[in-house]
Amino acid sequence: MLATPLGNIKLFVNDNEITFTAIRLGNLERICPDVNGRYLIQYNYKKKFKHQKIKCCLPFIDVKGEIGSGERLEAIAFYKDGVKLTIGVEAEFDDQLSGYDYSGDYLNNGITYETFETTEDKILQFGVCWIEPRTEENDHQTWFGADPSIM
Repeated sequence: MLATPLGNIKLFVNDNEITFTAIRLGNLERICPDVNGRYLIQYNYKKKFKHQKIKCCLPFIDVKGEIGSGERLEAIAFYKDGVKLTIGVEAEFDDQLSGYDYSGDYLNNGITYETFETTEDKILQFGVCWIEPRTEENDHQTWFGADPSIM
């Protein structure tokens, strides 16, 4: 679990909570200099498991998330009490020809990968980033900070 100002981030595989190590990352000076927390969560997917649902979420969040997708980034943000927290994954959920052998979806409290049979082991990554206090000027920073492709 990863403690954040909006609650604990948890990881579930096929609805079973698993332990993980969150890797603390530094701020990126040009694109997210003001964020308070920036983490990478990795899940080692083994090809022998064939099909899994890997969920990264805030199980007890009581506000609706806002979707913020972009090229090769799917992200969901939560706003509460002056805090903005974003969870991101490198993916394109709506693109059937994206080249990924997994898909994903948004949840009311996070985001999920769904893996398909693959010929190789993979590392699936979730980015988590938050800022406090959130302002109109710094709001975009968590979106960049939660992008696993620039971790």
